[in-house]
Amino acid sequence: MTEKQHTLLIVDDEPLNQIILEEEFDKQFKLELADNGMECLAMIAKNCPDLLLLDGKMPNMNGIEVCLAIRAMEGKVKNLPIIMLSANASKVEKEQGISAGANFYLSKPFDMDELNTLIKSCL
Repeated sequence: MTEKQHTLLIVDDEPLNQIILEEEFDKQFKLELADNGMECLAMIAKNCPDLLLLDGKMPNMNGIEVCLAIRAMEGKVKNLPIIMLSANASKVEKEQGISAGANFYLSKPFDMDELNTLIKSCL
């Protein structure tokens, strides 16, 4: 068994979405889970993952606000690769996400092969 070299932080307020992503990536990566934007920011301040899978639509602090906060941080966290995943994302929302600092933006439901390709290109 090969050692998992990269850590993914999955941030989503929907437990089912977390489970789906966890099942997909558990064999390839070390996984960390957060339920909201504030928890995400606290986790990456302590230990920056290699990649962030970030829900765009969450209560209290949405994905765009999380991206802006991360890009305002100092050190390697500032350059953390971010893939934003959001349900029913409009063209404007996608543009806002990219402008806020997401490297990629996928609308849910998304193709898991496409997400895998994006993750590999970020890592």
